Amino acid sequence: MSGPDVVAGLVVAVAMTSKELLAMYERYQTMGFELSGSGVLTVTFLRADKLNAIDAEFHRELSTVFADIGMDRRVRAVVLTGAGRAFCAGGDLEWIAGETPVTRETTFFEAKKIVDDLLNVPQPVIAAVNGAAAGYGFTMALMSDFSIVAEDARLSDPHVVIGLVAGDGGAMMWPILVGMARAKRHLLTGDPVVGSVAAEWGLVTEACPAGEVLPRALALAERMAASPQVAVQGTKKALNAILHMLSSLTLDLGFQAERLSAVSEDHQRLLAEAREARARRRASAAVPQ
Repeated sequence: MSGPDVVAGLVVAVAMTSKELLAMYERYQTMGFELSGSGVLTVTFLRADKLNAIDAEFHRELSTVFADIGMDRRVRAVVLTGAGRAFCAGGDLEWIAGETPVTRETTFFEAKKIVDDLLNVPQPVIAAVNGAAAGYGFTMALMSDFSIVAEDARLSDPHVVIGLVAGDGGAMMWPILVGMARAKRHLLTGDPVVGSVAAEWGLVTEACPAGEVLPRALALAERMAASPQVAVQGTKKALNAILHMLSSLTLDLGFQAERLSAVSEDHQRLLAEAREARARRRASAAVPQ
């Protein structure tokens, strides 16, 4: 491994051998990676049977993947998408229910790192939101540089529905994208918005039929990969400085409030009700018609 490679103070990467790069991505179990010859890296979330909901392993891997991508000089643009019919359904309820005070602290540490690393990735990141996106899953899409969503996708941040504070980035991203009134309307209720409306509001970059989401995202990624990298990455860095300032204002406060809500009676009750409701839905779906 060689020393750091710095280009105009914008791109800080580490030169790695092909074997090291291969091993870096092979260690991931919850994500798949495909790198095109033009430098477009497609990252696919692989928990399709759970609507790509985030469990402990997925969360841990999210806390390292964006830093790894930032160090890979082969990558000139990134596409995030989900396997199956969802982009990412947010936190897995069973994982949340099984958290202990010790594991929860690890989770909050990782969550802060995910936000910081995603904002610091030098390459353009395009979220191809092929289906439902909720909670932290939708926040990742909002923090990406572009978000292309299915017109009929349900997009939401339902933390409050299970008694949690929306502290992991939603309170940072929604107001700057759609204003405080709409941010409060959806973050304080957890109500979803469909992709077509989200695009009209400017919450996401654009909406299109579900079958066109990934092709459009890849086409945009190819355009970014072919663009002048120092110019693109420097512009992104300047724009994201605004988000870093917002992060310093809201993120630590949000996580602190979410910690408190995670041990509240309301959260325990509402989480139990949500798990019971999901179990009933699954049991009903399993009954032969």
